[in-house]
Amino acid sequence: MTQTYRCLHDIPVFNGLSRECFVSFCDASKKITVSKGEYLFHQGDPADAVYIVKSGTMKMVHLTESGDEIVIRIVASKQAIAENTLFTSHPTHLVSAIALEETHLCSLQRDAYEKIVLENPKLATEIIRNLGDRLTNLHIQMAENTIQSSSDKVLLVLKQLAQQKGVETEKGILININITQSDLSSMVGLSRVMTSQILKKFESQGIISKVKRKYMLHH
Repeated sequence: MTQTYRCLHDIPVFNGLSRECFVSFCDASKKITVSKGEYLFHQGDPADAVYIVKSGTMKMVHLTESGDEIVIRIVASKQAIAENTLFTSHPTHLVSAIALEETHLCSLQRDAYEKIVLENPKLATEIIRNLGDRLTNLHIQMAENTIQSSSDKVLLVLKQLAQQKGVETEKGILININITQSDLSSMVGLSRVMTSQILKKFESQGIISKVKRKYMLHH
């Protein structure tokens, strides 16, 4: 219990809550491990649980009617997945969650989570604040995408990934996760060919380099 409590203590959504609330969460939660490349859930599945990423990384992917896959966001440790299901009456997952590396999560059934939220108004407030921040960031990103150049879009996503999974080195910040060009192109809304050309330009300019299958942002 103590170890689980500590691993959740620094997660932003639980900021300021009492130890008793953590104990309630830990008692009701289930520990899950998802191997690299495996799905936590598929688009269209019933959304009957909330997940907290303890370690690892997931990508949230939306499949369009035309069959295209769009990477909506990357979820790293200390972040929540599917907490928006608390605010819908008949929830289904609008995206699929795929592990980019072995990922450990805490899973809590929706009814148990709702009970804890009702008993802890601070948690409800924090969830709403986090969802509001995410919506605001989405609006800002959509607005920026209309005026940013293609290169700026790719660089912004790389910087965001560096903030989530960056490891400081002498040469720069290593994005410590394997991100494919297909993933990057869908995140920025560009073709794979265009994204590849931009990445090659960044490499020639010394902005990034490739370390095996990972990208490094140089100082």
